[in-house]
This record gives sequence, structure tokens and C-alpha cells, in this order.
Amino acid sequence: MINITGSDRKTDKRLIEILEKQKQDLVIRFLKKHEELEAGKHFTNQILSSLSSLFFLLSKDLVIVQANQEFYRCLEYSPEDKESLTLEIITGEKNYPTIKAAVIDGEFAPLETHLFTRTGKEIPVTLKGSTYTTESGRILYILIASDRSDFQTMMLRMCEAQEQLIHSDRLASLGEMAAGVSHELTQPLNAILLFARNCIKALDDPLQNRDMLEGNLNIIIDRVNKATSIIRSLQNFGRKVPDEIAEVDINDILHNILEFLDSQLTLSDIKLTLQLDETLPRVMGQEVKLEQVCLNLIQNAIQAMGKTERPMLTVKTRLQNSVAPETLEEKPFVMITIEDNGEGMSRATQKKIFDPFFTTREVGTGMGLGLSIVDQIIRGFSGFIKVESSPGSGTCFSVLLLPCHKEN
Repeated sequence: MINITGSDRKTDKRLIEILEKQKQDLVIRFLKKHEELEAGKHFTNQILSSLSSLFFLLSKDLVIVQANQEFYRCLEYSPEDKESLTLEIITGEKNYPTIKAAVIDGEFAPLETHLFTRTGKEIPVTLKGSTYTTESGRILYILIASDRSDFQTMMLRMCEAQEQLIHSDRLASLGEMAAGVSHELTQPLNAILLFARNCIKALDDPLQNRDMLEGNLNIIIDRVNKATSIIRSLQNFGRKVPDEIAEVDINDILHNILEFLDSQLTLSDIKLTLQLDETLPRVMGQEVKLEQVCLNLIQNAIQAMGKTERPMLTVKTRLQNSVAPETLEEKPFVMITIEDNGEGMSRATQKKIFDPFFTTREVGTGMGLGLSIVDQIIRGFSGFIKVESSPGSGTCFSVLLLPCHKEN
């Protein structure tokens, strides 16, 4: 039989008290840690829910582990769907290989792509991400996608507005050419009237005047065709037509414009010098827009020579090496130069001519949109414009566009 002394009982009691105290401390620390984790989780969820971007975590197998409310709202899913959601489902079969490679490689720069909603709707996004490894060695991929739908809608509206401005400018150009067109149509109409009257008189003795009747009628047919051609060119020029980027022959565009402006040049007594390089390569662009560029520059030249005694217009094309402003690399460019001997411009005016709504015309004679539109169009085709001018010595505009291919 073991005798337990009072001293032993005190020791056991003390030990029990120490163990109880440690147990209480462990419970308290566990509860505090749990509260901290819950608080941290709540704080994290609050941050994620306040993000306007789409935030989502992927497992090593590229399955959605966690996502914020904006992710589920934008892609039309619910949190219950996350276990069945994969990167391939939300990026689509076409985009998946590229995005998968970027995600697995680790942190990647913003990537322009699309995500797909539950119903298959495409949403344009800018996607960026990074890789995180937990203390236990678990790999997680963190991705943030910014919805670009509003931005794309805004850009589309801006493009539509620019197209409308270009069309308005073309119609304004038609108005300015009205006098020349009127003169151009008056000639065939007067000829038709004259030869029709001759035919009526010749009908008094049609057999004797058969050759004259046939000749007059042929002239009438020719003049009708001429008038029809003028009207058709006006209709084509004034019509707002959608145009796609394609290979464009600059020389053809200049020939068509100068033929259209022939009567205006004649009425203004302008001497035209045309030097077009027939070996010139084509450029990538939209024919209607490049036509508008050349038309605006030629019309500006005509107006600048309004007070010149012997107005001279020089239009040239050639292949010219120049430094590209964006890359600072020397490349071959197709260059169009349109030069006049008009009133010219000061340095201060030259700095402003491409600003929207700036114009040197008198109030009420123009909107000042021409050169601003010209500059935007050429920049849109990766080209640029140079201007050389001085007061009283005329102006030379040079438009430089990249050719479709380099010549050997």
C-alpha cells in the first residue's frame, strides 16, 4: 500500500492547476487566432467585394478556387459554380492555350483578351496575374481582369463620330466645288441643246441631211455620257460608304481627284504640274479616307492661291526613305507632296494647323476640321505629315505612308 503524504497531494494539485491553466491559455489563444482569421477573412472578402475588377484564384489544375462578386456578376455565374468552373470554360477554347501558358509562366504583363459568360457572351478584358505559393507548398494563381466593354463602346462611338466628320467634310467639299461642277455640266448641256436644234432643222430634208443628223446625234450621245459621268462621280463622292483596309494605289486616287477638280483648276487659272512615280508600291489604307486626305490638301492649296497672280499647283509621288516617328527607324515611305505658291504660313500658324477647329479662313467659311481629320487618318495608317511653309512663299505638305511591301 502506497502512502500519499500531504506534500504529494499539494504537488499533484499544483500540477493539475498548471495543466488547467495551460489548457485555458491554449483555448484562449485558439479562439483569438480563430477570431483573427475570421476577421482577416471578412476583411479580405470586403476588399474583394469592393473591387470593380474581376478577381479570381486558380488552383494548380486551373480550377476556380475563389472569386469576388464582380466576377460572378459579370460572367453570370454564382459562388456555387466555382468547383466546376475552370480557366478553359471562362476563356474559351481559342484563347485558352495562350492564357494558360501566360498563367503557368508566372507573373505576366497585361494581356488583351476575352472572357465568356455563362450564356456565351464575349467580354473584352485586360488580364494580368501572378503566382503565389503557400507555406504548405500549395500553388495558387492570382488573376485580375478589367472589363473593357465601356472603353470599347466609347472607342466605337469615337470612330463613328470621326466617320461622320469625314462624310460632312466631303459634303462641304462638294459645296465648294459647286461652281466648277456647274460649269462642267453647262458645256455638255449647251452642246446637246445646240445639236438638238440643228437636228430639228435638218428634219426638213432628212435624206439630204442624213450625215449631219447622224453626226449631231452621235455628239449628243457623247455629251449625255459626259454629263452622266459627272453626275455619277458627284453621287459616288457624296455617298457615305463603308470602306475596309486594303491595298490602295495612291496614283489612281490623285488622278481621280484631279480629274474631278479639273474645272475648278481651270476656272481659277491654276497651272498644274503632275509628277507621279508609276513604279510606286501600293499602301495599306482605306480608299475613301485617303481620297479625303488628298482632296483636303489640294483644296487648301487652291484656296491659299486665291490672291496669287500666277497660281501653280505641284503634285508629286515618289518612294522616299525617312525616319518613322514611332520607332525612330529609317524606312522607305510612299510620299505624296502637294505644293502651292500661295500666301504661305508663319511658324506660329504651322504649330496650330492640325489642332481641331483651328482655321485660317474667315468666320463662316469653314469648320476648321480638314487638317485635323487629315492628321488623324494618316496616323491611323501608321503614317505622318510634314509641312514646309513661309509667308509669301507658298506651302508644301508631305504625306508619308508605309508601302505594303519593301521593294527589292
